[in-house]
Amino acid sequence: MNSEFLKSNLSAVSEDLAEEIESCELPFPLVSTKSGDYTIEADGIFLHSKHDPKKEASRFIKELPDDGDKRVYLLFGAGLGYILPEILEKENVSVVWMEPHLFLIKYAFSLFDFSRHLTSEKLILITNAKNEEALAYAFKGKATIPITFVPHRSSWLWKEKEYSQLRMIAEQNFHKKDVNLATLTRFEKIWAKNISFNLPDLCRLTPIHELFGIAKNAKVLVAGAGPSLYESVPEIKEYREHFVLIAVDTALPILHHFDIEPDLIYSVDPQALNSQYLESYTGKGILVFDPTSTYLSLRLEKGPVRGFFTSSPFPMIKLIESIAEQEIGSVPFGGSVSTNAASLGTLMEAETTYLVGQDLSFTKGWAHSKGAIMEERLNYKESRKFRRELHNYRQLSALPPKQVKGYDGTIHLTNEKMLIFKKWFEGNASEHKWINLTLYGAALEGISHSVFSESFGKEDIANAKQVREKIRNFFPSEEGVCDPKELASQLSETIRHLTDFSIPVKKGLTLSQKIYEQIKRNQIEPQRFQNDLNQMNAIDEIVSSKKGLNEILSLGIQRTILTITEGYEDQLSLEERENAQLGIARKSVLLYEGLHESLVTTRKNLKKSYYRLTEN
Repeated sequence: MNSEFLKSNLSAVSEDLAEEIESCELPFPLVSTKSGDYTIEADGIFLHSKHDPKKEASRFIKELPDDGDKRVYLLFGAGLGYILPEILEKENVSVVWMEPHLFLIKYAFSLFDFSRHLTSEKLILITNAKNEEALAYAFKGKATIPITFVPHRSSWLWKEKEYSQLRMIAEQNFHKKDVNLATLTRFEKIWAKNISFNLPDLCRLTPIHELFGIAKNAKVLVAGAGPSLYESVPEIKEYREHFVLIAVDTALPILHHFDIEPDLIYSVDPQALNSQYLESYTGKGILVFDPTSTYLSLRLEKGPVRGFFTSSPFPMIKLIESIAEQEIGSVPFGGSVSTNAASLGTLMEAETTYLVGQDLSFTKGWAHSKGAIMEERLNYKESRKFRRELHNYRQLSALPPKQVKGYDGTIHLTNEKMLIFKKWFEGNASEHKWINLTLYGAALEGISHSVFSESFGKEDIANAKQVREKIRNFFPSEEGVCDPKELASQLSETIRHLTDFSIPVKKGLTLSQKIYEQIKRNQIEPQRFQNDLNQMNAIDEIVSSKKGLNEILSLGIQRTILTITEGYEDQLSLEERENAQLGIARKSVLLYEGLHESLVTTRKNLKKSYYRLTEN
């Protein structure tokens, strides 16, 4: 063992990790091998050969795929690290080593000098697999690079459960990233359009912050629209007066059909179809609206006319926040309307927030609850060649099926998208007072399961009624969150800034295309090319200095941003991927094309909102 190696390696990792590694105990001693190297015996299992660990590692490396192109080896354990030196010498290969046992890293750091590779991040260590930020950082910019999973056989033989869990976490992380990216690129333009068109209507709504802390002694029930909701209706109806009911908009038609009146109706989805859940609704339920939800919901001839609205992580909401007379309030989100609604129950400081219709699975082979809009619209679309059973099958098979266990041990089918929501609930369970009343579907670890009869008593009625009256007392106030005239002034100023900003963006687009063509045709005249690059640098500085405008425009070009920052190269041709200089030039063109397109669209949408405000 070499103390200098240990010292050098520890200096190349973060201070916190270095301290953890240095202070960890060594539960098993090193054992000398016939070749003069070391192995280690852990609970009777040798993690490396007792004869020649280096030769064993070299043989194993020959089995790994290596076509000369860029590749990431994701190691689930590596024992004392014999596999690493030879791998790290490969030019186009980088390594991410997931290792839950720090003493193995300490031994490896004492046997080999990885400091150069740790500093250059050719080798990245992950000791806490549940740290999603560490995983995201490790694979930042490597989205299109092949990843090879490399389990260390002896480590798995020693602690199979721990190392297989590492693999499962990594797989879930990659699937989640894929789903999130698909959602982002699918909805980026719709979100940008919705929030622009919603600004005039948000003025008349009440900030969600008014509901925070309002339900301290009451119980809240969040009704999702999972397949089992239909079967929970009798109990929801029986105990209706015992709780404050927050219904997700997808569940509203079902509840309304059975004369169950929600107190709050939560709407998040940006798609136009989502407005149909609220269409023709004339009940007493009050809308809770996300600024990126479809703008059609606030323009229905018949629908909820009173409501609260939340803040948004998207920068355009600052146009209202900067002139609002009070705080708007943010609600944590986990990707679905149910996660938002459950978070709201906590922010209301409810005694307990109960979940129902939260199947997170295709319970009994169905994608939606009976009576949901997605099912009812099939009454009009169904034909001899398009049956509702076929539609339901397509819903179930849109993503690869996964299995999940219910509270009663029953196995249900689900998919990656719903597993993301499941993980969100489980990951936040310790911070929230949640109880699941859902009849069937996936079991949520960390969230206890109960039934209505054991959850509500007569004493809950008075508390729920008091909160219900408080909520309704916010209306019919005519005052909104801000003065429409002030918002019109804000929009006018923003539109003017966008018009001015279009000049350098257009110049940048033209010049980036010119540089790209020179590189592609290999017609580079050094003096002219250098002059173009100098002009491009000057334009880049001007554009990057407009931080506020760039933040507003970025919402509509997320796919382009990910292409540049995360390495998603689906917009690049094979030639552009192979030629680094051409690829960089192409990314510059994509950036300015995206900025210009987003600028034109955003300015047009804000102008429409401005005209709505000034014409009233």
